[in-house]
Amino acid sequence: MPKLVYRGILLLMLGGGGGVLAQQRPTSSERFVTAAREVLGVPYDFGGRLREAEDGIDCQGVLFYAAERVGQCGWKSFSVMPTQSVPDGELGVSVEGLSPVASSELELSKLQPGDVLLLVGHGRNPAEPSIGMLKGQPVWVWHTGLYSGGGKWIVGDHFAGQVVEVDLKQYLAEHADSYVGLWVTRMAEGPRPKRCRKHAPMKLTPAHRTAR
Repeated sequence: MPKLVYRGILLLMLGGGGGVLAQQRPTSSERFVTAAREVLGVPYDFGGRLREAEDGIDCQGVLFYAAERVGQCGWKSFSVMPTQSVPDGELGVSVEGLSPVASSELELSKLQPGDVLLLVGHGRNPAEPSIGMLKGQPVWVWHTGLYSGGGKWIVGDHFAGQVVEVDLKQYLAEHADSYVGLWVTRMAEGPRPKRCRKHAPMKLTPAHRTAR
């Protein structure tokens, strides 16, 4: 094959001819959602990080599990304190108009798959200051998960006792006594922890798969 023809075909594949290769490569947000779905059905365990076969996982653990599969840093790189992780942009930057937003005013059309959803309430957390103000009152983060698209979110849920993918609006309505709104962050190019730590990743075992 003449060299010029070969180069022309290669350029078409990479760019102007439909972006064949680009279309086959999922975005970091898509990979984030895909990774989170790997732990659906795993039992809820407060502070759980899948260290041992009998360990479950909690709401932050689901995010950290997905994050270490999308990025290059282990789950210990990410802070468990939202008032630290959000300003540092570890799992994306705050989305204007959605940070915070009252549950009753949330428009699903403004969310994107892979968005991190921090559920906030008026109950005080003595371990850290409030993350911000909602309708003139301070709010604290009490739960978290990620938007998976189609009106659903993935969450390691203490109510359900496992990791689930459920209707977001319905969940917020059912638990309106606990959560009054959300704080949304969005990653453009994957996780960005302030300090990257390399260590053994969280690992699903046959026991976890059996539990599902």
